[in-house]
Amino acid sequence: MRACLPLTAVALALATGACTSEPRGKDHFERHPDELAAVLKACADGTHNVPQECANAADVDILRKARGSLGQ
Repeated sequence: MRACLPLTAVALALATGACTSEPRGKDHFERHPDELAAVLKACADGTHNVPQECANAADVDILRKARGSLGQ
């Protein structure tokens, strides 16, 4: 029983830590275009549950398109 206690504590810490992580920011999506595309798709079909990430991804997408149209 005592051997399971540390493992349970670690599992609980990891589970609660994952739930409180900060939304990925615009700089993250600028550096990870594959994640940007995945989040944009999930936001469009309603399966992404972090509204701030949807907003950040949309902002980065608009900026990338604007840069492309300006030839930058």
